[in-house]
Amino acid sequence: MKDIIKKLIGRNKDNSVYKFSSRFYKKYAPYITVFTNMFYDLYFFCKHSNVFSINTIQKIEAKIILDYHSIEKGLLHKNLRLGFGKEKVVRLQKYLNDKKLQQCVNLSQIEVGYRVMCEYYELHQEHNFDISDYFQQQTYLNYKNYLGEKYNKEFKGYYDFTALDYFSPTMASFEQFSYSRKSVRNFSPEPVSDELIEKAVQLASNAPSVCNRQPSRVYYVKDKKKIEQILELQAGLEGYSKDINQLLVVTADVNYFYLVGERYQHYIDGGLFLMNLLYALHYYKIAACPANWAKERSDEKKIKMLISIKKSEKVLCIVAIGNPTETFRTTLSKRRDVSEILTKIE
Repeated sequence: MKDIIKKLIGRNKDNSVYKFSSRFYKKYAPYITVFTNMFYDLYFFCKHSNVFSINTIQKIEAKIILDYHSIEKGLLHKNLRLGFGKEKVVRLQKYLNDKKLQQCVNLSQIEVGYRVMCEYYELHQEHNFDISDYFQQQTYLNYKNYLGEKYNKEFKGYYDFTALDYFSPTMASFEQFSYSRKSVRNFSPEPVSDELIEKAVQLASNAPSVCNRQPSRVYYVKDKKKIEQILELQAGLEGYSKDINQLLVVTADVNYFYLVGERYQHYIDGGLFLMNLLYALHYYKIAACPANWAKERSDEKKIKMLISIKKSEKVLCIVAIGNPTETFRTTLSKRRDVSEILTKIE
């Protein structure tokens, strides 16, 4: 930008226009740089995200994961409402019936999509509940056929736990500990002590952050009415909110970042802190379920007013916490194989 100004008005430093433009540049250069970079971010997101087009296998895969995971969460309820998730099942068929996708059944998430759909169909058959108006037998048989040898009638899209079994690996190796942490949505009326929550947050504070700036903040909400209002804003824990009596809201303060290249660093540092917090909660045997805060400006304003979050802080996630019930279920949430994640550059 500075070079463009020089070309337009020349390099004579005594030129009044040159002096004015130099002062203008010094004053507004950071704004111009931020704007051009944010404009690029906007272009990048619009071009490659799922918002405006679904034109790649990855975008279709993302849609499948979103809906099959919703079905998985429905399967957690022991008193099932048969016929649940009809809209999502119809949408899943639209994507799973794509001929291009059927060639990608070796991808872990596509495979789980077919498996969850088979489980859904079999569950309703076991209860003699007719779903033929939106999920026909031939479609089910096709999915079994696509899976081939991978099909397993005993497949379940959830795990059954007792509280004792769930927390048993907390003192084991890190590998066992890490694999054992899962999102728990069933909480008992007995609250977790404030002292234990403080210990978990203190342990989480050892998360790394750029230049050790430590921008993460946690708001601990115990007021049931405010919890219900926050959960209504978040809208991702429907069916479980009545048992949630303790809630953590994780934020990051943008005051701590000063380079244009750090415009999203608060998400990175906040994400590192959040993962550390989930591990800390698990270590102290506190059940937790992180709920994505991917909301628009109006909801951000509402939650900040509700619990007096600073204007400079960005809400990153809300985490339902508590003591788990004696027995509960968690979603399968199958992870990708390392071959889908790791690329070796030699």
